[in-house]
Amino acid sequence: MVSANPTYLSAIPPGTDLSVLETGARVLQFDVHEQNRLLGGVLEARDEDELPLYPIVVVLQPRRSAKTTGIWEVLIGRCLDRPGTVVLATAQDGTRARDRLKDQMRRLRGHGFRDATQKPGDDEGELLGLLYWGNGDERIEFTNGSRLVTAPPVASAIRGEAADVLFFDEAGELDLAKSEDLLSGALPLLDTRPMGQAIIAGTPAKERAGLFWDTLQEGRAGEPGTGIVDYSVRDDEDVVIDEQAAIDEGADLPTEWARKKLADGTVVVLNEDVLRRVHPGIGTLTTIAKMRQRFTKMQVAQFEMEYLCRFPFSSDSRAIDPEKWASCASDVLKRPERVGIAFNVARDSTSSSIAYAWRLPDGRAVVELADHRPGTSWLANTAHRASKTHPQCPIAYDQIGANLDPAAALDRMKPKPRQVPLSIAVQIAATQRFMSELRDGRLVHFEGQVDLDLAVENTTWREAGRSGRAFGVRDHSAAAINPLVACVLALWQYDKQGERRSMTLVA
Repeated sequence: MVSANPTYLSAIPPGTDLSVLETGARVLQFDVHEQNRLLGGVLEARDEDELPLYPIVVVLQPRRSAKTTGIWEVLIGRCLDRPGTVVLATAQDGTRARDRLKDQMRRLRGHGFRDATQKPGDDEGELLGLLYWGNGDERIEFTNGSRLVTAPPVASAIRGEAADVLFFDEAGELDLAKSEDLLSGALPLLDTRPMGQAIIAGTPAKERAGLFWDTLQEGRAGEPGTGIVDYSVRDDEDVVIDEQAAIDEGADLPTEWARKKLADGTVVVLNEDVLRRVHPGIGTLTTIAKMRQRFTKMQVAQFEMEYLCRFPFSSDSRAIDPEKWASCASDVLKRPERVGIAFNVARDSTSSSIAYAWRLPDGRAVVELADHRPGTSWLANTAHRASKTHPQCPIAYDQIGANLDPAAALDRMKPKPRQVPLSIAVQIAATQRFMSELRDGRLVHFEGQVDLDLAVENTTWREAGRSGRAFGVRDHSAAAINPLVACVLALWQYDKQGERRSMTLVA
């Protein structure tokens, strides 16, 4: 069975001390799950001077995975084990920041902590701290001099008091305008505290912007000083599968996986392998049965946000990481006899492209942009010549829109080349395969293919059909993306042709 693993996790030095996690869990009466230990490891990681290795830590985990629980275990543990620790916590607004603190105070009451207004009893035992419930002045005062207080998420409200920890809970829900200066206004509070640390945690926002998103990008890029614990689905992963398209491709989907029918009649299946990889709470804090129920009742996009931590795609989201793309560049290789061939035309017919694809003996995929020019009048003749050079290789194309005219022109040519129209469901699968090869370092493209490089730079994601994603245009005034789409379809056609050729008939 697939088990959960963070998509991004900062290095945790061997021997990192997790005693504060254990202390906090004990007094809060919380269980310590594996994801809590990883979180505690990043929060407690130390450099060679025994100072925080990550002065800023960003945490992205799905609902029902003990994200907030793990953080509070560490915060309470620090306050108890390190006298004089000051923690300042905030959330979407001041009210919810206080409510979250009250939740922890209720758990502490009677376990070494009592209300500040309560008189001590004869059998009270060791007093660890007092709980203050004043309206707007909720706080915990520890007997060792530590303090845990809250403030609204406004820079002016949290200035003026030094703190060892700044905890931004539900940071994805912070107002974008406020979040721009919130961290910059808060960080000076840590300046005089050698163990100072900012913890920024939450689930996805509706936009790829703001304090939480920006810090996630820093953590994912491995920026020094920024730690990350990130359980999220990757942009190139499809968490729902078009059932009919999968059947057409010969896939055998488990019958127990959750299914739902969309408004247009399409049946989509929840990819539970992806869900289990991303969600660390399944089997301990929630069940796969509950996840299946949520999937059938919620919109797909909302389910992805809540339980797979996917930020909604925006028009400026880059589908392909430029560094990953650059790392796959190669000198030009000789094209073999058997290739995949595909063409693609821009939606407004302003340009068109033809591409080849094949695989090397070690299995790596090679894509080559053969030609890219303005308009479409040249395309049929060029594709026809490609067909004569590689007579056993059919030509693939997207069977909608501006591609239909060049396809019709090819049908009128002699000798008539074999063509393979590809449906939107196949294009989704082809894009997924292309991205998997790129992500795994098994894709090769040639240096100096400027039009292909520009297409990659201008490519984002778009919703395709009702159950998947394909490449879209980031900026319609910039480079066309059809060179990239042609490469994607060519690789798919090469693989499908190979699968057919490998069949053996037994009399």
